[in-house]
Amino acid sequence: MNSTPDRAGESGAFAARHALGWLAVANGIGVWLAALLLWPDLGRLAGDVTYGRWVPLHLNLQLYGWTSLPLIGWLFAIYGVDRSSTVSWAPSVIRAWSAALVVGAAFWLSGHTSGKLFLDWKSGSLAAFMIAQVLLWGLLATAWWNDSRAGALRLATFLGLIVLAMVPPGLWIAASPSSYPPIDVTTGGPTGGSLLGSTLPVVLLLLWTPRVVGLDRDEATPRWITWLWVGEALAFVVLERFGGTHRMLRQIGGLGLLLPWLMVVPRDWRHFQWPNGARFWKNSALVWWIVLIIAGWLEYLPGVLDRMKFTSGLVAHAHLAMAGFTSSFGLLLITLTGGAAARQAISRGGRCWHLAVAAHVIALLVCGWLEGGSTSWMDHRPAWREVAFLVRLSSGVVMAGLAVYWWLRSFADSDSSPEFPNT
Repeated sequence: MNSTPDRAGESGAFAARHALGWLAVANGIGVWLAALLLWPDLGRLAGDVTYGRWVPLHLNLQLYGWTSLPLIGWLFAIYGVDRSSTVSWAPSVIRAWSAALVVGAAFWLSGHTSGKLFLDWKSGSLAAFMIAQVLLWGLLATAWWNDSRAGALRLATFLGLIVLAMVPPGLWIAASPSSYPPIDVTTGGPTGGSLLGSTLPVVLLLLWTPRVVGLDRDEATPRWITWLWVGEALAFVVLERFGGTHRMLRQIGGLGLLLPWLMVVPRDWRHFQWPNGARFWKNSALVWWIVLIIAGWLEYLPGVLDRMKFTSGLVAHAHLAMAGFTSSFGLLLITLTGGAAARQAISRGGRCWHLAVAAHVIALLVCGWLEGGSTSWMDHRPAWREVAFLVRLSSGVVMAGLAVYWWLRSFADSDSSPEFPNT
């Protein structure tokens, strides 16, 4: 295909601008955190708002702001929000979502959290986020009701509404301090089975992406892909039933069941007609996906996990997942459903982003390995750790700067400048 068709209108563009805005804010907070690690005395400038209060803000804005909003724009495209009168409601729903994040930020900075990683919603902030989710579901349900499409697609989107209706109560339960997912008691981390189970929905999301935005395909989807996914979902249930540690072959092998998807997803995506403007971020998402799965499995192995757990190596893996794979996937969704202005906004700076992410991840990975080898760094500030943290800060500045650049460009007139390839 020689051009990039617009697959979303006002609603997708509005979601994309908010997504890029939250990416800029979250990355800016990440720069502040990296600076505090290098120069702890800077914390005095923020008074009672200490490092421990900035961390949940950074994490949650990345997940519920930057990561979630491109997916919401994707849902708008799936449910045909722009094809019905509900399109006028979309900006209000996005504003409500962002308002819930602002409320959450006020709670987290004041120290009111559930204490659960990525599930810090509590009392007033939890209520605000529930309202935002209900408003989003109501918009999608109304768009579905007004949709004239029939057949399998209408049934599939109806089933999707049922699944989405379970998200608010599920989040409410998950955020409660009284509930906790299965863990490996020998490490305090997740089991191989739970990691498999949490990644399979991502696999499904990757398989759905080109299909639900209506990209043409040159051949039918092989049925064995569906059966492979179902088989691994059953394996997850069995693994969680019996439990185990990272030293047991069944848990190592269970997590290794993700490895076939390194070939299956790229092979599946090759059969779709991707628009030119999406190809850079499509390839980026696939590369980071492959690196993430391989690195995650290797880091779970005995001896490696024992040395890397609770070190900067864990932070490296988190950024490999979020800044590498998840951000590339979110930027891919924006090219497909975020409108022309946002697509042009992110058409520059992609390679610079990847270089910064790679430097960030490698520096922290090396740092984590050295931290796990000896506790001597706790008594003084060795040069290797200072260098790693300086690389972390410098990379963060680059990523924050690019996020601000993309956000500002997303407001530009999409007809006033040509679409450039990523540089």
